[in-house]
Amino acid sequence: MTPRTKADAVRTRARHPWIASAFLGVPVLVALAGPRAAGDAPSAEGALPSQPPGAGHPLGTDVLGRDVLWLVLHGGASVLGSALGALLVGLAVGVPLGLLAAGPRRGFDETVMRGLDLLLAFPGLLVLMTLAATGHRDWYWLVTVAGILQVPAVARLVRGAALEPGSRTVVEALWMQGHGWAYIHLRHLARQLAAPLATDAGGRFAVVLYLLASANFLGLGLPSSSPDWAVLIERNSDALFTQPAAVLVPAGLLTALCVGGNLLVDRALARRRTDR
Repeated sequence: MTPRTKADAVRTRARHPWIASAFLGVPVLVALAGPRAAGDAPSAEGALPSQPPGAGHPLGTDVLGRDVLWLVLHGGASVLGSALGALLVGLAVGVPLGLLAAGPRRGFDETVMRGLDLLLAFPGLLVLMTLAATGHRDWYWLVTVAGILQVPAVARLVRGAALEPGSRTVVEALWMQGHGWAYIHLRHLARQLAAPLATDAGGRFAVVLYLLASANFLGLGLPSSSPDWAVLIERNSDALFTQPAAVLVPAGLLTALCVGGNLLVDRALARRRTDR
């Protein structure tokens, strides 16, 4: 592919924001506006479990006889809030650690990186299983631990970008000019790290979402009565062929959320390249 062809492909992706907006906008809209649009829960009296879509239940009922549409409209808030919360925890802890590890103190770099390597060795689901086994099933525990599990990868990315030869040359020049650590790292390097962090955040959002959804699917997170989309998939998986809407609708929304986030980041980076 010639440089002109590559540039044309980048511009084409940048001109079609509706693709990313459609994938990301639908689940986000459902998550934010769904609870208000759903209103009060419909009465489950007389409703049979795992009924296909019909009068009074546009998406049918789940295995407990609850209205699937009402559950879907209420289940997105926990999904979106948990994933964003865990992502913010990972960035809030990982970015400063990565910047400190890239500093002039070699001993501190080794200490931080070896400690993060130890954390990186633990499988995420195993950590969440241990957390659930000790009785820590609250929402904030799940989000905090999922976020901490992202710290090693974020810190490594930041450290690698900050140690790039071009960045180090500029940093050394700024040191010689008398600029302090805060100016160099929070102002100069922050701009250099914006693009790789944005790219990583899009993919990491999908990783966090997968980890949290897996935990909820395995019963390690939210209670089984929660309308969370992952919980709905787990609760109704046995009724996939008799009542597919109870599984496919929340699964489709989870998939659209992951794909839309990645497409949005790709579009933003493509626009940045075309503006240069």
